[in-house]
Amino acid sequence: EKQLDFNGLYLKTAHKPVVIDPPTPAAADLEEMEFLGKPHRIYLTNKHHSRAAAALRERWGARVFIHEDDAPLMEIPVDGTFSDGELLEGEFEVIRIPDAKTPGECAFYWKKNAALIVGDALIGKPEGALSMLPDEKFKDPARARQGLSVLRGLDFEKLFVGDGFSIFSNAKQALTDFLHKVQGL
Repeated sequence: EKQLDFNGLYLKTAHKPVVIDPPTPAAADLEEMEFLGKPHRIYLTNKHHSRAAAALRERWGARVFIHEDDAPLMEIPVDGTFSDGELLEGEFEVIRIPDAKTPGECAFYWKKNAALIVGDALIGKPEGALSMLPDEKFKDPARARQGLSVLRGLDFEKLFVGDGFSIFSNAKQALTDFLHKVQGL
């Protein structure tokens, strides 16, 4: 329907592996993750990205976490919450994106790897560029576009998106170009 890839991330941190916004993995992907190390936590960028979180929690015993503003809206139980500015796993800074699709929509800034991870705030479409979900997905589309300004001051090279094509180089420039287009800045 959307003609977009739904992406999730398996990441090895200094502590233990984690998964972000997990889609339903193929059997081979499950085996690979279990070989590399079962994730101990599942972090969600928004309530719509719970995807396979409940099934993976059951399989691995991983705990599910989401921003405190989205927790009451979840259809699956969560094991914990995080808030804006919090540092997850000592590595991922939580950046809440105001006026987004959900009240707790957030990005994770992985400074040591020059990477930004987003859920529904931005879409990787077309390949190499950024866009947003259709206006009807937002309470106030203009404010949603303006809310993305919180990402402007971050220094990153890679941008991992929950939907579409991730950008592996010059991602900050792609964001700057997109914000200039939609905000006129």
